[in-house]
Amino acid sequence: MKNIISILLVATFGVLLVFTGCKEEEYTPEPLPMVTIEGQVITQLDMTNADVEFVPDCTKIIFRIDAQDLVAVPEAGYTYQILQYETTVADGMFTIDLPCVNFNAVPVEVVLDPFVAEQTDALDDDYMMIFEATANYDFAITEGEDYFFVYNYDAYTLYDF
Repeated sequence: MKNIISILLVATFGVLLVFTGCKEEEYTPEPLPMVTIEGQVITQLDMTNADVEFVPDCTKIIFRIDAQDLVAVPEAGYTYQILQYETTVADGMFTIDLPCVNFNAVPVEVVLDPFVAEQTDALDDDYMMIFEATANYDFAITEGEDYFFVYNYDAYTLYDF
């Protein structure tokens, strides 16, 4: 009888151990810290004066980050994605939050989307022009920094209807 009780007791502990054993916890990554980028976007729409004007509302600005730059120890042979973030201009201003890390500066590629608008020349003639940014506005971000940029569009070519 003692053997049966001992066997049942050992079996009970074995079953309890199986059902309450270590469970592998799922890894939940912490969100990356974010940096706010703000700025002003200007161009020369009226050539009859020296003032610059804001680009039209809803002009798109694209920011690209290589995901490999957000990893502390990149995996060899793994192809990382290019992360793309977009914002639009409102009243000549823009703002966007981009991910960063605290162990290195993260390079950011900036693409200013071309737009078509009317430009007044020195003789007061109006032409539809394609505006593009010819300057390179790429930069690097680090956690805890504040960023403010001024981007300038150039009139590029006459827009043909």
